[in-house]
Amino acid sequence: MGSARPLMAAIGISLFIAAGFPARQTVAQQATASTAETLARLSTTVAEQYPSARALVLARGNCIVHEYYASNPPDAQWPVHSVTKSVLSIVVGIAIDKGLLRLDQKLPELVAEATEGTIDPRAADITLRDLLTMSSGFAPHQMAEVSGVWNSSVWMIGRTVTHPPGTHFDYDNEGTNLIAIILRRAVGGNIAEFAKNQLFAPLRIDHYQWAVDGNGNLPGFSGLRLTGRDMAKIGLLYLQQGRWRERQVVSQAWVLDSTRKHSDGGEPADAAYGYLWWSKQIGDGSPAYFAAGFQSQLILNLPDRNLVIALASASSLPGGVAKFVNEVALPAEAALPAEAACVGRLDQ
Repeated sequence: MGSARPLMAAIGISLFIAAGFPARQTVAQQATASTAETLARLSTTVAEQYPSARALVLARGNCIVHEYYASNPPDAQWPVHSVTKSVLSIVVGIAIDKGLLRLDQKLPELVAEATEGTIDPRAADITLRDLLTMSSGFAPHQMAEVSGVWNSSVWMIGRTVTHPPGTHFDYDNEGTNLIAIILRRAVGGNIAEFAKNQLFAPLRIDHYQWAVDGNGNLPGFSGLRLTGRDMAKIGLLYLQQGRWRERQVVSQAWVLDSTRKHSDGGEPADAAYGYLWWSKQIGDGSPAYFAAGFQSQLILNLPDRNLVIALASASSLPGGVAKFVNEVALPAEAALPAEAACVGRLDQ
């Protein structure tokens, strides 16, 4: 009995210590807690400082490490504005892969109306490549009236050529509508069906809107609506150099060529320009390419970091989208451990 008392006392002390001092967290538990805190701070920062942000998706390759949605469901579709141009570039690339178009084709071969006598004769030297790099030489924003038709080919080629084709960058919405018309004719008329079957269906992008006009043309400059996740899927397709699961949706050659610098570019993104994609180093010097739209819509790829950032917003972010990426999104992602858990997969 006497020997039991020290034993009981020891047990009592042990229980007291256990009750008074919680067990130390394991390294894994600490990492999980730290990750949760980082992501919670990111969501709070977005909600409080960037209230116009509708959706934010951060994905390391196929692994979604964080999603933020404001007062809307994840499957809500948002107008991505000029991000539409970069998606159009992908569909053009698919048509080129299939031999339906060539970059060096000139307007008279692509658009029969380009041979009409009222067309500036210098337009005959404009190639598809010139249109994709926004260096066609057409006077930007010049209008040629065609009653009742907002994006007919005549409306967009009936402009003055003010620079030799291929020599001068001008951000040209009308030129991208012309690309969409060229694409429709190249694929046999049903451009919406071609885009659906060749791009959206393989990526399982089922909830999108990109309505054709009365002439069967898709608007090239804008008009597409996507969910935040589907924006990230577009980024992942390019991060994987055109491959999706077992299918090469668009060639690796097109992905690399369309996202490299073809000109110094300029406004509105203040970046170099490829084939309807922008490219520029981010704040830390890492190479990046991106699709950008009015009011801070963004699909940003950082190949060296295997990272996609997709952002949909109701209005322009305070300080601009570059400030948000460099000062909010990228630092939060960098603070996450390499083994941060996936909250979802983009290819599902």
